[in-house]
Amino acid sequence: MVHLEEVEDRDLVREQPGPYEEDDDEADYTDTDSSLSADDDDDFPSSFSASETALDRIYALRDMISPSTRRKIASTSTSVFNTLKSTALFSGKGLYVLSTGGLMVLVPYIMAMVEEQQIQEAEREQKAREMGNEIMSPGAQAGGKPAL
Repeated sequence: MVHLEEVEDRDLVREQPGPYEEDDDEADYTDTDSSLSADDDDDFPSSFSASETALDRIYALRDMISPSTRRKIASTSTSVFNTLKSTALFSGKGLYVLSTGGLMVLVPYIMAMVEEQQIQEAEREQKAREMGNEIMSPGAQAGGKPAL
């Protein structure tokens, strides 16, 4: 069996700082100055400690938003994150397929073009030699061998 015990909160039992009504004249007075001035650090309650970070304060704001709204925000952000993640993964895989496919097609094609250019260059050199030999020996037969 479960035994429940009530635990009192010390902050709720402690006396709150505030104005004291000593005179009836001061009861009608309203302070228009800000109670959060930089000079009065002693007036801050203990909940505003120097060790509290901005992230802690933002996290504490979650109680201001209703649970149903928080669930909607969480589900929407999760679905957006998952959509972006799947899109990035699909795009990465698609780029991999296109780049590897392109390399497999283009590299042999480029190699064949380079080889074709080398063959054409060799043919041009051969024709230039033949033309040079004809100029050097104008009386030789076309089918004859040049003298060395």
